[in-house]
Amino acid sequence: MATQWKYLPILKWKQGERIALRHLTAPQWEALVPLIELPAIVATPDSAGLKSVLPGYLTKLAGELKKTFPEKSQLAVDVRYVAPVYPRQVQLLNVICSQLAKLAEREIIPVITQSMVIQQPQALGELKAFPEFVLRTITGFTQAETIAEMVKLLAKEGVKRSRLHLLIDQFSIVNEAPAARVAAIKPYLDVALTTGAASITLAGGSFPINLMGMGQGVKDLPRLEWQIWKALCRDAKYKTVRYSDYTVSNPAPVPDMDPKMVNPSVAIRYAADGFWRLFKAGGFKKGKPNQYKNLCLLLLGDTVYSGASFSFGDACYDKAANAKLGNGNPSSWRRDATSHHLVLTASAL
Repeated sequence: MATQWKYLPILKWKQGERIALRHLTAPQWEALVPLIELPAIVATPDSAGLKSVLPGYLTKLAGELKKTFPEKSQLAVDVRYVAPVYPRQVQLLNVICSQLAKLAEREIIPVITQSMVIQQPQALGELKAFPEFVLRTITGFTQAETIAEMVKLLAKEGVKRSRLHLLIDQFSIVNEAPAARVAAIKPYLDVALTTGAASITLAGGSFPINLMGMGQGVKDLPRLEWQIWKALCRDAKYKTVRYSDYTVSNPAPVPDMDPKMVNPSVAIRYAADGFWRLFKAGGFKKGKPNQYKNLCLLLLGDTVYSGASFSFGDACYDKAANAKLGNGNPSSWRRDATSHHLVLTASAL
């Protein structure tokens, strides 16, 4: 039987995200299966260079997975950013997912990308041993009709439709109009619904890539992916479509930047129904003391605050508001915001 999730959060596997997942309760885990985008590996694109560093990379990842995910839990794994220029991406997906399943003792669902289907169709049969798969399509890079063609090709290579989950990913939709996006995504869902796949999930991310240009204070940012999905669910035709988002991050990959050259703003990204309430202070480096504490005090007095018992992140906000904890750090900000976002979204589905 195919996995039944309500929520498929897409995570970049940062430390804050890992800690947020680690503190989910058993009931909170029941609604979601995370999709993790594995980080890049430092290796040459040739087989010899990749082979030399892959064991250490996988050992480290497996250790993180065992600390993060409960026993018998499931997660989807996307390797698109591991070694992007390596030509044999299907084989890389197979090796990484197989080894992680053994080392971490967790059920891994490989994420097949549309480029894998287009560039290495004959290699897809190597994945048949896995019980389930996700086919992830980025709508900005394909036509709706292509979804059916890819499913047929996968079926031809032995990937059964009853074991295949379709992830229709709008990717970044920052500042887009919800009604226009609803109209644009319907053709993709209409095609997906005809394929006989095990499930269909709609993803998207509308949180800005950074907070530059936004003044200090309190501001609401629309959660467009949530608004779009809710609008679609009002149509009985799309009632079975599941939900996915990028939590409090923009979908774009995080660029490699020298930490010494970056001064992030102290901020809280707090999810609510249909929007994020952004509490923003000044710069982190050499900034005023207790900026994060003051933002937490603002949050605790705001109507959107869910209470300290709602999630691990909410308890951290409460603790920061009532103790001298300074400004925290970018990892703890992501941890608290992701924790609240995961619990809020899963509980609303």
